[in-house]
Amino acid sequence: MKIGIIGLSCSGKTTIFNALTGQSAETSAFSGAKREPNLAEVNVPDERLYKLSSMYNPKKTTPAKIQYVDIAGSVSSKDEKKQNELDELLNLLRPADALLHVVRNFELAGQTPEPQKDFEALESELILTDLITVEKRLERLEKESKKGKKPDPEEYELLKKAKDLLDKGIALRGDKEICNSKKLRGFTFLSAKPTIVVLNTGDDLEIGATKLELPSPIGFIEIKGKLEMEIMQLDPEDAEIFRNDLGLDEPATTKLIQKSYELLGLISFFTVGEDEVRAWTITQGTKAQKAAGVIHSDIEKGFIRAEVVSYNDLINAGSYHNAQKQGKVRLEGKDYIVQDGDIIQFRFNV
Repeated sequence: MKIGIIGLSCSGKTTIFNALTGQSAETSAFSGAKREPNLAEVNVPDERLYKLSSMYNPKKTTPAKIQYVDIAGSVSSKDEKKQNELDELLNLLRPADALLHVVRNFELAGQTPEPQKDFEALESELILTDLITVEKRLERLEKESKKGKKPDPEEYELLKKAKDLLDKGIALRGDKEICNSKKLRGFTFLSAKPTIVVLNTGDDLEIGATKLELPSPIGFIEIKGKLEMEIMQLDPEDAEIFRNDLGLDEPATTKLIQKSYELLGLISFFTVGEDEVRAWTITQGTKAQKAAGVIHSDIEKGFIRAEVVSYNDLINAGSYHNAQKQGKVRLEGKDYIVQDGDIIQFRFNV
């Protein structure tokens, strides 16, 4: 999973990136004339994985991962002179599965924070950027239509629907038909991407004191970015002591990953063995054969059966052998809907 970090200038995007990844990236992510994003992968914390690892004692334990992309600059479609920079920025954002919208909630050079205004400003830019894309595509389809080439009726109607929403200042993420349409997938609309607002609160402000009005289905989390960044750059033992002293129950990374999984409808299943215990990320509702393809396309093509036991049943039984004796291990076909925490062994023939 890849998550792009966006926000207005000086909102603390790179601070949040460092708080999530433990890195010490610099704010200006440039290399000469080329825009270079800050990239980092973070392990998805999951106690179940390490419980399984202690049971199997494998050579390798592999958690699921999230990649964070911190992009220099901000989306703005108003300055035509910077169109090349905008295009470059959009190309970096479009592959992201979701967006973290960082909103400043700390004083900056004597300026009082205005988080609601800042959120709405960037949200409007996302909407305007998508509107430009839709209008260009509709204009092209209409030109082709005049030349005798009929447009795909489904694509055309969905684009018209998208234009109507965007013209009203409404982001596309709330319209499931548009977001799930294969016809529009190639446009990778920014306002259609699942989004979490990260309210980046200063050390001198109380968490929960600032209220934001956010349209559904945007997620929300508030963290003290600078403080979390400083903690993440400590040794793990010192970081834990510091957190306990401050009364912080868990790192911002954990909270944000949980929020990301909820927003994207993601779950984890596990494969276990002497060589490796591994967590795999899939979307809720994924069938067994498709889940097998996350591991390897050959397993999906040659799928025969899935041998499944739930995490709780395995832990309660104490071993895979005991779970089998208790009738907790079952064989499932290709249409079985994988559940969060399933331990699966795929039977396949290549």
